Amino acid sequence: MARTLRTARLLVLFPGERFGGAEAHTLRVTDAARALGMEVTLAASGALHPALAGPGRVLLDLPLAWRRGLPHTARRAQAEAARAALDAAYPDVVLLPLPWPDQAGGAMEALAELGTPTLVVCHLAPHGEERPLGLDGEALRAASAMWADWVAVSEPTAARVSRFLDLPPGRVDTIPNGVDPPVPGDRAGRRAALRARLGLDADAPVALFLGRLDRAKGADHLPLLAEAFACRTGGVIACAGTGSLGEELARASPPGHPLRLLGQHPRPAELLAAVDALVMPSRLEGAPLAFLEAATHDLPVAASPAALEALGPAAGDFAAIADAEDVGAMADALAGCLDAHGPAPARAARAWRMATAWDATAMTARYLARLRRLTLPPLHGVVRE
Repeated sequence: MARTLRTARLLVLFPGERFGGAEAHTLRVTDAARALGMEVTLAASGALHPALAGPGRVLLDLPLAWRRGLPHTARRAQAEAARAALDAAYPDVVLLPLPWPDQAGGAMEALAELGTPTLVVCHLAPHGEERPLGLDGEALRAASAMWADWVAVSEPTAARVSRFLDLPPGRVDTIPNGVDPPVPGDRAGRRAALRARLGLDADAPVALFLGRLDRAKGADHLPLLAEAFACRTGGVIACAGTGSLGEELARASPPGHPLRLLGQHPRPAELLAAVDALVMPSRLEGAPLAFLEAATHDLPVAASPAALEALGPAAGDFAAIADAEDVGAMADALAGCLDAHGPAPARAARAWRMATAWDATAMTARYLARLRRLTLPPLHGVVRE
């Protein structure tokens, strides 16, 4: 007898080595699955465990993190870890989040061997035609042989993943990201508290950068961008996050500099309720949660075209779009977000309507429906792709 979603065993294989948006997204889906009665096991390398730990979460410590280098060596090591996870959890269905297209060649090899139904969720894929290094012929054959549903968080990501993995047109579906509505709170109090923390006047403009401190997010632009923003408005850019550029940004923003580093903030919603605008000078994004969260707070956003690629040609209806490599243009766009008589309020209102119409509950329901479908036996005579 086929298991129902309520009784099925779900295994999650985390191929990443750090906790980011893909992992947070995955926990939302798996916590919802567990709330419905699924037996959920999370398998990940030990470095991820502190961020993955939580009430009711079962963790397996296995070396699943993809190791950059020779694809054959990395794939073999990850495949061994994936087989151990599959043996331990004996799942009915697997969830495989892909932060990057070539981080799961070994996991895909193990899943293809056993034929375990799998939901693969693709979060990012690089621009350009060059295939990521870890996607050699063996990885492509494993991807093709898996019993899998493929989903991406945006249409551009879906198109690039399909091309890199040689998947047939239409094989990678899209489920847009969604976020929870903000929790009501003392917005005036949060604004005052943040400005006091930053040593600013109560009415000083504050823009926010929220995300990893790396080149993909455009964090290297922040020192000059903050200086240009300060020249135009007298304000500062508060920066919440950690990453590879953290030390470099700290050196570039000594005391008194208009770039203020806050480190990792445990409750980003509190920051969004306290600032005047969000800035996103990204070079690559999937479906940016920071933008959606800002939209639910009715915040104006200044962004690069790459940051809001998921919105397509209509991105300019929802945010001020500027070339992130042109610091002056991005600073102008960010300063324009403070103009109550310009286009910023109308853009923020449209973004709010979009973000609130497609929330995290609707997103999660679609993922659960995919998992439910994968737990069902194939129809007689039907061969799954």
